[in-house]
Amino acid sequence: MSLQTPFELPVAIAQFIGSNQLVADEVGESPANVYGFTRGNERFFLKTCAAVYTPTTYSVLREARVLQWLDGRLSVPEVAVVAESDAGEFMITRCVPGEPIQARCDDQDAMLALLREALRQLQAVPITNCPFDSSVSVRLNELGYLIARELCADDVDLEQWPSLGTPRKLLAHLHATRPVEEKVFSHGDLCDTNVFVDAHEQLHFIDLGRGGIADRWLDIAFAHRNLREDVSDNAANNFLRGLGEPDQSAKRVFFEQLDELF
Repeated sequence: MSLQTPFELPVAIAQFIGSNQLVADEVGESPANVYGFTRGNERFFLKTCAAVYTPTTYSVLREARVLQWLDGRLSVPEVAVVAESDAGEFMITRCVPGEPIQARCDDQDAMLALLREALRQLQAVPITNCPFDSSVSVRLNELGYLIARELCADDVDLEQWPSLGTPRKLLAHLHATRPVEEKVFSHGDLCDTNVFVDAHEQLHFIDLGRGGIADRWLDIAFAHRNLREDVSDNAANNFLRGLGEPDQSAKRVFFEQLDELF
């Protein structure tokens, strides 16, 4: 390993990587560290998080459990190795095939179809025996934990809501406006870099640390925001119209506000 990682790697992780070169992956905004490497003819990713994040949905071991539970329910990365130490948590996953659907962002119709199919597959996952709670109450408690430890995202933009100018004001507002939830299985961070499409037009999902039972409008809100920012307002509006039900704009705003500090 020629790249210095923030933590000393547990033996099981180091042995799996061997002498293969780790290359930092800069995609994504979470505090987790991600590295790609090739082992034989296969591509893998190492993901780590510091111990301070282990009680949150940034927990790498939580994500590993979500991926293992989803095996056979959705196409997700195979978990190869997991480990933990006093420094944090570690997971190695096998790379999924294909490319991020972001590569199709120049084709509005293709992006709409892919995100609609992604949403359909996610919400079709039965939640009867799902052990992962990603509900509003869990996420608000998590946000309180992060705020108390000054662990919020570095790129927070509260100017879009002038009356909510501090993280604590935003948290109080979220508690006061929490919606009634219609629960389904949720990805938790549905966007065009977390869904891959392969040569056979099959979808594969990554970065499922926040996966679990949540309101169905959480993923809708993120998909709508993604289209608005990466494609066009027209595409985002067409996505909502294609749902075949009235828009719940208050829920969409709530989940965008909830996400702002992460």
